[in-house]
Amino acid sequence: MDLNTYLKNLEILVNVDCGSNTPEGLQFVTNFFQKLYKDWIVEYHELNGINPVLVIKNRDVDNFDFLFIGHNDTVFPEGTAAQRPFKIEGDIATGPGVYDMKSGLLSMYEVAKEFKDSSLNICIIINTDEEISSLISRELITEMGKKTKYALVFEPARKNGNMVSERKGLIKYEITFNGKATHAGIAPQNGINAIVEASHWVLEISKLQNLELGNSINVGIINGGFGVNTIPDKAIIKFEGRSHDINHFENIEKTLNRLKENPYVEGINVEIKEIGYRPPLVLNPLSKELLDKFEIVKKQLKIDSNWEKTGGGSDANFLGILGVGVLDGVGPVGGNSHEASEYLVISSIEKRIEMVKEVLKMFL
Repeated sequence: MDLNTYLKNLEILVNVDCGSNTPEGLQFVTNFFQKLYKDWIVEYHELNGINPVLVIKNRDVDNFDFLFIGHNDTVFPEGTAAQRPFKIEGDIATGPGVYDMKSGLLSMYEVAKEFKDSSLNICIIINTDEEISSLISRELITEMGKKTKYALVFEPARKNGNMVSERKGLIKYEITFNGKATHAGIAPQNGINAIVEASHWVLEISKLQNLELGNSINVGIINGGFGVNTIPDKAIIKFEGRSHDINHFENIEKTLNRLKENPYVEGINVEIKEIGYRPPLVLNPLSKELLDKFEIVKKQLKIDSNWEKTGGGSDANFLGILGVGVLDGVGPVGGNSHEASEYLVISSIEKRIEMVKEVLKMFL
């Protein structure tokens, strides 16, 4: 591969704002990869007018040996690229999305192009909503996942070089409480206090956290009321739960239903809305088979890297639940994703690409 061309392309990509709700930037990067894969079969899916998805194939077949996945959206607001554009200092590149995961998209291409005409049937998905739980693209990811045996997610490796074999699942809820507003001094008996009910739910939901078992709960947002002299008629909470065990999510659902059926404040109306879900990613037999091949190649190339279980989710979660052999974090090394100090280790780029190529050769 030509590292100089890679870095020039990376500069182009990083210097474009690509927040998940930034349509112009997302479209620019999507168009960039459409052109890069011009010799492949490229399907453009416009699902909501903001977050396009590319499905790219090396041949028109019904089933695939490998599915590669990457996302071009970032978490940064519009204007970030202008404030801190792509920069190289020594072996370190910086800029919004340089590590998570615009470099991974270019690495994915470098791997894919070598196997375009091989015996492997390859499908590639580039989505633009991963940072918002892939709410728009998840059905398409699942559809293609059902047609593939193995998958590689080109999210970046950890700063210590480790890759990812397992991820916690994640579920997010928005709960709306509708009560009745009255004057807190004149007629408090006529009010239905939405904040009191919401507070009861916060305490009950939080009891489901068990960090020893790896089950977490975080109520991150609570809003309600507009004055201490008025019984609040509305409150909203948003929370998430994470775990490697899918039973945690079932317990959350049961708890929410129980609380709704047995309100603490009489007369309250509660609306439960699931706003995000990723099932846990566990190491299934095909994933273990794929991991064993990576271990062989790592030793051959003298790559110092282990495998991690992590609390963060990715699109790999949607594939593991289907029985696909999937590994994650096969992109280049760096760190501090979602931060202004995000960085990429340039010297890791070629070595990680070579590693994935050597693994794929074992399937020819």
